Amino acid sequence: MGFTIKSYIYFLSISVLLLNCKRPFAPSANLKNYDFLFQENENEFAGKVSVTFFGTSTLLFDDGESQIMIDGFLSRPSTFKVAFGKVKTDEAFIDEVLTFHDINKLKGIFVCHSHYDHVMDAPYISQKTGATLYGSSSTINVGKGAQLQDTLMMEFKDGDKFHVGKFTVEVVHSKHTPPFKILGKSNATDPCHPNIIEPLSQPAKSSHFIEGGTYDFYITYDNEKHIMVKASTNYINGKLINYPTDIFFLGIAMLGDMDKGFQEIYYRETVLATNSKYIFPIHWDNFGKSLNKPLIALPNIGDNVSKGLDFLIHKTNEEGRKIQMM
Repeated sequence: MGFTIKSYIYFLSISVLLLNCKRPFAPSANLKNYDFLFQENENEFAGKVSVTFFGTSTLLFDDGESQIMIDGFLSRPSTFKVAFGKVKTDEAFIDEVLTFHDINKLKGIFVCHSHYDHVMDAPYISQKTGATLYGSSSTINVGKGAQLQDTLMMEFKDGDKFHVGKFTVEVVHSKHTPPFKILGKSNATDPCHPNIIEPLSQPAKSSHFIEGGTYDFYITYDNEKHIMVKASTNYINGKLINYPTDIFFLGIAMLGDMDKGFQEIYYRETVLATNSKYIFPIHWDNFGKSLNKPLIALPNIGDNVSKGLDFLIHKTNEEGRKIQMM
């Protein structure tokens, strides 16, 4: 196969990009500089609900009686496989995780959107645990592609509320993180194909996991405590003003690469709008790395996690709020 002008231009563009990006695939934050953020502090849920962070935006809430999960992504295929191959659920690894973390009371899995790093493993986890998979029509089609029973799937829309044990989960329409751009291309959803419109079976190309709409989740526990989970770094003006929140799990992917104006508005429309007391950043880690190894920050080529964290630390310190890493 000949080396075409098009491929030469692509190769040249990649070379220029890498030369202008200091260690492009190195972590964009040295987490040792943020050791103080990993110290456990008392919060509104201490002693009542435990929360386990599995990287990206996968969270497990457990009150000893019931468990709910946000997203379902544990396999974490390599960046090379994501870019050039097909991805699929690592069933053996997930079985180990479910056993090790005693995920045996899982009742609901709530998926914020249908990109592979949020939904890919959710159908298998649902199948193994009997938990209901809640999501958009795109997420439901990922479930159908995995031949998940209809009785274990529930399509949701903005404003829907679901009761799972002492947890009440309200679905809140949101927006996906502004598209990552490289070589003039972006990961934005193709407007001609905004949803997954038929069952998606694995293995599949990562690009086939279409966003299909993005949602936040407002969780009320025991009719008393309130928590917000926002997996994507974006906002809808005024959307969260009526959701007073004790703890906010805040997506910060690409926040450090955004301009100051976006950062300020994002903070205003999330932390300030909900008057959150405790902020836990999520979606900051390199999800092309296995969970068998310690989490590291997203790479320089796609983010500046250090800058994003520094912004949040400054804002929360200024206002007397607490920020903590998981």
